[in-house]
Amino acid sequence: MSLSLLVHEILQAEQLTLIVKGLLLQMRIHIFDVEHGECSAIETPSGELVLIGAGHNSTTGWRPSTWVRQRNQRPSWMVLPNLDGDHLSDLPNFEPYWRPDVIKRNNFVPPGWVRQLKLAQSGQIHPGVQTALDWMETVFTGGAVSPNFGMETRFFQHSPTTFQDTNNLSVVTFLRYNEIGVMFPGDLECAGWTEFLKDPVFLDSLRQTTILIASHHGREGGYCEAMFSFCGPEVVVISDKAIVHDTQDHDLYSRHCKGITFSGALRKVLTTRCDGKITIDMPPTGGGTISLNQTY
Repeated sequence: MSLSLLVHEILQAEQLTLIVKGLLLQMRIHIFDVEHGECSAIETPSGELVLIGAGHNSTTGWRPSTWVRQRNQRPSWMVLPNLDGDHLSDLPNFEPYWRPDVIKRNNFVPPGWVRQLKLAQSGQIHPGVQTALDWMETVFTGGAVSPNFGMETRFFQHSPTTFQDTNNLSVVTFLRYNEIGVMFPGDLECAGWTEFLKDPVFLDSLRQTTILIASHHGREGGYCEAMFSFCGPEVVVISDKAIVHDTQDHDLYSRHCKGITFSGALRKVLTTRCDGKITIDMPPTGGGTISLNQTY
């Protein structure tokens, strides 16, 4: 038995124990409308809060830092999926009190390397990226242990020896609970997908992906047709705003999806641009029943 399958069986046994004890809750994922950015929140089965990205909506003024304050729940974990401003724009507003307990970032990427790259590209560093670099250098300097929180969690990332752009150095996050798998690939581009397809553990996660968050906001650069030889999701969710790039072609994904009921209709692709904030409810029992809701 492979190590990944052994870990999966152990986590399933832990989940079953918690269900029997009445300690495991429904898992809920919020995919926020942050325009051409990224921010999702996971209310874990064990009650903790995990954030993936910290983008905000500059049109409506919505910010994840305000949302966690209103909940009065500091994040236990925060994934920094991509060291670009659209994924981290609200990060300075988590300082100092709402700073997460732990961050997950690409541990292969030195903060000094990112700083030099950003300065070479634009001559400046976005405040959200600067906060992330400060955390990496002075706050979260140790290695992060993968959380359990009553769900299976896997992270994947490339090294700067393989890629030298922040998109392909995105942290890919895979969550699985009650036979439902959700993948958050950040801004991974086709070259990064292709390299990951050589990894059997990554392929195992692809095969178990029920809901795919489209890479790079649904743009053509984040689409990799070859991955769908291993992945047949129920639905793809795209975090985007009004179309401003020719490469925002949502028909890239619909032919790969089985479809799911959303607001009374069968949908294969959802977008925060058209559908607003999307909430995924995943109960602890029931054979992987998914409930997707449009919320505001």
